[in-house]
Amino acid sequence: MLPPGMEPEYALVRQLPLFEGVGNEDLIAAMQQGGLRIRRLERDMFVLDPIGLAGGAPSPVIYVAEGQVAAAVFMENELADRRHQQLLHESASKDEREAESLIKPPPLARVALKNVALFMQHDLFNSGALSAARGQPIAFYTSAPSTLIQLEHRWVAELAARYPVFETRVRRALTFSRERLAWVSGVKQELLDFFVRQGISVSGEMVRVRQLDLCIDCKLCEEACEERYGARRLTLGGYQIGMLDFIYTCRTCTDQRCIDPCAYDSIKYDLTKMEVVINESTCTGCTACAQACPYGAIDMVEIEPDAPTFKKDFQKRLEKKGMLSFGPGTPRVARARRIANKCDHCIAYGDQACVSACPTGSLIEVDAYDLFRERAPKMTQIAKTGYDGDLTKKDHKEVLPVRPFTEGVATRSGGLAKVKRGRYAPLLLWMIGIFAFLAALGEALLREYAPQMSYLFHQIATNPEFSGLPTELMLQKVDFNPGDQLSTYCGLVGTGLMLIAAIYPIFRRIKVFRWLASNTMWFDFHIMAGIVGPMFIAVHSVVRLDSWVSAAFWSMVIVVVSGFLGRYLYTLVPELSSGAELEELDHERAFQRYRPTMTVPIAELDRELAERRRSADRVARSPSVLYALFWLLWQDVIRIVLVLAVMAAIVVVLSLVHVPLVIVVIAIAFIVPLLPAWDVRGIARRHRLKALGVTDRRLRKELSRRAARMIVIARRQVVAPKAQLLLNSWKKVHVPFTVILTGFAIAHIYLSWSRASW
Repeated sequence: MLPPGMEPEYALVRQLPLFEGVGNEDLIAAMQQGGLRIRRLERDMFVLDPIGLAGGAPSPVIYVAEGQVAAAVFMENELADRRHQQLLHESASKDEREAESLIKPPPLARVALKNVALFMQHDLFNSGALSAARGQPIAFYTSAPSTLIQLEHRWVAELAARYPVFETRVRRALTFSRERLAWVSGVKQELLDFFVRQGISVSGEMVRVRQLDLCIDCKLCEEACEERYGARRLTLGGYQIGMLDFIYTCRTCTDQRCIDPCAYDSIKYDLTKMEVVINESTCTGCTACAQACPYGAIDMVEIEPDAPTFKKDFQKRLEKKGMLSFGPGTPRVARARRIANKCDHCIAYGDQACVSACPTGSLIEVDAYDLFRERAPKMTQIAKTGYDGDLTKKDHKEVLPVRPFTEGVATRSGGLAKVKRGRYAPLLLWMIGIFAFLAALGEALLREYAPQMSYLFHQIATNPEFSGLPTELMLQKVDFNPGDQLSTYCGLVGTGLMLIAAIYPIFRRIKVFRWLASNTMWFDFHIMAGIVGPMFIAVHSVVRLDSWVSAAFWSMVIVVVSGFLGRYLYTLVPELSSGAELEELDHERAFQRYRPTMTVPIAELDRELAERRRSADRVARSPSVLYALFWLLWQDVIRIVLVLAVMAAIVVVLSLVHVPLVIVVIAIAFIVPLLPAWDVRGIARRHRLKALGVTDRRLRKELSRRAARMIVIARRQVVAPKAQLLLNSWKKVHVPFTVILTGFAIAHIYLSWSRASW
């Protein structure tokens, strides 16, 4: 029979799948004798630590019924200080607790030197085994409000002896914990520490990130947010890891620390919308919520005109809605000097302003647990059902994937965010532009090399005016010269597209244009027009550059090349400054792992890497920025050139042995899709590794791939500072030559128009 007051705790334990099949009497006896204890802890409370276990008592087995427990390494003084604060809190009376400050100290996740493990709902772990595996003392703390089942070793042994199924579950659960600890190493350890330290493990389901390789630093996301609310609710340049920037904005923590300190009930958690919302009608600007937020997601916006950070648009928005009223009959007693401002994911709107405004699709929302997948999905399922299954080797590979951080997420549709954006319209624009150009180019080439197949010849042949004319005379009328109808149309279309590309900055600033199409559409149109427009101009000129008009053509070439260069640098610089360091660490750890067993092959790779680094260092010592950039471009292009050369050689060989043309075409169609993944130097590297005794084909491929990436990282890091200089100054070429091009184009069109006989 249960003692009084134990019913709720027993009911909780009884419903856990881990204890299915264990007898009621044994469970009650374990709970009565303290062998099974339920602990309900707030966030940032120590569960186990070296100080508490200093007496020599065996560390218990912990089962996480709800919440999260993290394991971390702390400085001794920090650990002692925070543990002392916890003891004072736990021993305080009710009145003493009410007198405590509602603003909590910094999260233990940020105080820790390194967060090394994370245990979530249904996880079971032996703290002593984990500490021994790390070789250093580790403290366990709750990273979210948690309910824990603490099992003493004696009772674990007794229950395991009486119930073999319980023993199997506990043994399997502890094995999973040790395996997870072994999996999380190298770069994965850095990802786990970031996941816990920056509060992403306790955030809501979605987290907003900026893909650095897609961002062009236009700040339109910040501007759109400020335009909607009068003060921006996000800031770029947040916590960065690899190719992702976890921007400064609210992530809706699971325990909402910002709510409790508010004495005016002006900030609440909306259960239906699952969002923390500020009531701007009652907010007094006391700053308590902003101070309580550990991640700086709440700003205090001044609404007094004399304040240095006064936001006029923010004030106008609140006044329009009557939210600044005060006095009798209003929710606010006195005039507010400032109002709290935080992101609520635009719950009152059909889209999120910042994500919709991003022209490149760089800003997205993703599932935090998909991005930081610190356990295999199958492991989660097994834990929920009571550890009645096993894992496979495939499941191990799914833990904390590194690629999204080293190579980017490659998502451009806003991810999980609410966004107003056409997904297929940009593709349609490109298809129309390319098709129209190919039609014009095809007609021009047919007139030059196969006039009888041209559309102009068809028009002449079907014209009654030329019905009796011999074919030879009709062919004489088929030509393509500057100034004829086709050339003129190509010039007009090309000029129109170039004009649209040139005034793109106007489109993205004026509301009317944003109403017509999204920033993404205008940006894609800008790129399409900036590429297809010059192609039409090239057809229009018939590549006859023997007059002053050629200045306009070469200005256009400079504008296009500088545009490509700017986009290349916007992709390259973030990879150099953010993604390379994380990826390099991953490859270094992998080589270090193989070095003891494969001394000679790894030494060969080290020799090749050292040789390539010396080549890159010579470029780095050069004072020329352009030389370094062209060297880098050539290094990126040369692999494609080599692959094309090999493909051409294959085609030549097939032709010499009189292989039918159909088979040659099929061979080319089969080879072309493989070009991006085909590395000629990598093939030679794998052959060398095979000769040095690396018999496993997959291992040779992995080592070769890692070596190739290390070479790319080494040479790009050399020119990173110079690439940054070019990134900061490329518009000094792009914009002036755009103006020059526009001037020449207007003069050319005016003169041609005035001379035309209409």
